[in-house]
Amino acid sequence: ANYIVRTWAPKPIGDPEKYRKTLFRRNQEPLKFWLSSLYEIPMFSASVWMLPLAGKKGADWQFNKTNPYSSINFHADRCCHPHREGHLILSLVLVYCLVQEEKNLLSFHREDTLDVEQDFTANPDPTLRDPIYLSEDEEALYVRHDSNSKLIDFTDPSAEKEWNKHVVQNDGWTWFADNREKDKFGLIADGVSGGQHISLQITGGKLGLVEITYVISYENFGLALVWVDDNRDGGATRSHCGNRLTKKSCKNFHRGVQCLVGTWKEPASVPTVTILQNRIEDETTKFLHICLTPISELRKGEENKFKLLGTRVY
Repeated sequence: ANYIVRTWAPKPIGDPEKYRKTLFRRNQEPLKFWLSSLYEIPMFSASVWMLPLAGKKGADWQFNKTNPYSSINFHADRCCHPHREGHLILSLVLVYCLVQEEKNLLSFHREDTLDVEQDFTANPDPTLRDPIYLSEDEEALYVRHDSNSKLIDFTDPSAEKEWNKHVVQNDGWTWFADNREKDKFGLIADGVSGGQHISLQITGGKLGLVEITYVISYENFGLALVWVDDNRDGGATRSHCGNRLTKKSCKNFHRGVQCLVGTWKEPASVPTVTILQNRIEDETTKFLHICLTPISELRKGEENKFKLLGTRVY
């Protein structure tokens, strides 16, 4: 959904090549609008559906924090993603639009159906757009001269020797498959007291980004801390690994320490990704530290574990 109804870009930076790559890797708005326009992909604006709900009972209610559809409550983060209530509304909107379009496509008469754009790809003899090709400049920028990401993959059953080369210190993390079929591998720390720590040697890429992939689940999963420094053993920051975390303390860490929350409310276990706030200079060697914290109020269940799936530096 086009939530903000406009294209935008980050603040300009010095290197044009770095700027262009960063634009499409960290902000997909321009690319999304370009592709949607080129291929006539249907889109709807979230604000068209959300704003009437926000102001339905007047301005006072529109800016009331207790109103789940209030304008103040629209954004769950700086990327303008809606909260749970907003996602529910947009899901209903999407289903409504699909049903109406299906009625239109299946009907020989246009009565009682929405006047939707014609989908030329759905004709008996479909008309398709020409495929997209990169220009010579784009191919050089994104393909030939692009930097390869450096991946440490804990999910590959045959890659133990490869990722072990990056481990410089391991205190309590075990590599195994924790599902019934024994095929979903990961590096796992488990213990209500927390404190399990692992240190990985990583080398920065051109963009300086460090990406952490881990599992979030509805019960028995806890919280971990992650940071990057020059110390193999984690230095003084490691002392925080023994502290029980709360929602407030998770947001109050400084000096590049971030909180990874391995729990959520949905009854499912799925992978998620966090990109670290701190950057690593290109070809600079650092140590990535991850530690499990003691069992906290933010988790459900009797166990307290954290499952690391991999890291990527680019």
